[in-house]
Amino acid sequence: MLKSFASILLLVFFIIIQSCKSGGKENTDGVLAEVNGVKLIKKDLPEELIKKFGTNDSSGYLKAYIDHWVITQLSLNAANDYLDSDEKNNSKLIEDYQNSLVLYTYEQKLIKEKLDTAVTENDIETFYTKNQNTFQLKKNIVKIRYVKLNIKQADITKLKSLMQNPSILNDSLLKIMVEKVNADNFYIDDNWLYLDDITKEIPLDENYDQERFLSNNKFIKIEENGVTYLLYIIDFRIKDTPSPLSLEKDKIKDILLYQRKLEFLKNNKTNMLNKAYENGNVKVY
Repeated sequence: MLKSFASILLLVFFIIIQSCKSGGKENTDGVLAEVNGVKLIKKDLPEELIKKFGTNDSSGYLKAYIDHWVITQLSLNAANDYLDSDEKNNSKLIEDYQNSLVLYTYEQKLIKEKLDTAVTENDIETFYTKNQNTFQLKKNIVKIRYVKLNIKQADITKLKSLMQNPSILNDSLLKIMVEKVNADNFYIDDNWLYLDDITKEIPLDENYDQERFLSNNKFIKIEENGVTYLLYIIDFRIKDTPSPLSLEKDKIKDILLYQRKLEFLKNNKTNMLNKAYENGNVKVY
């Protein structure tokens, strides 16, 4: 109730101000501002701004909007004075832009409603096999088992044994064991990870050679400041070698969908053109 009353008072206030500016005559069309004959009318205010009427900040929002509108009008006036007629004639540019926007909307709707977006595993594997040389690793990657815990928390020998023999059963036992001792962190999965991300967790020499490290280490145990770091490297791939399919699946799917979209739109235009000629809708002189 109070907000509604405040909204009415605010509108009345601006009507009175405009009436005063127009020589005391009643302003019946709700003009909020005017620049060189161009008027800003209350009914043309954005809905978002109207919703703010009645709030403590409503007058601030309205003033900011009016200032922006006035500056825009002044800038347009300056532009009209500064540019010649050819520079101001943007009708062709506007028409081209509008046509492009309509065509884009049309094509996106066609793609959404008619394009088959199902990409099978076989599609992905076939593309990967044919283009494997294009998928090169930029960084070293690893498959690991990793545990970080307090030195006195658990049986390190048992943990090491489970980590060095990954299997469904051993991974389950390893997870139960590290959760039971409230390990600070652990990783038990078969996804490929960037070695850079792993070494952020482990206190290694900043100047170590990654390739040599991977080649010479399989199980690593580091104790520092009361914390034990256990890392078992199941597998690794060196940068500048072919990237595994599992890492590239999402990228390949995007490529296949993009190619399919281009082919779909190309065929749609060809069919449209052929049909138009067949029906006599096109005449070329």
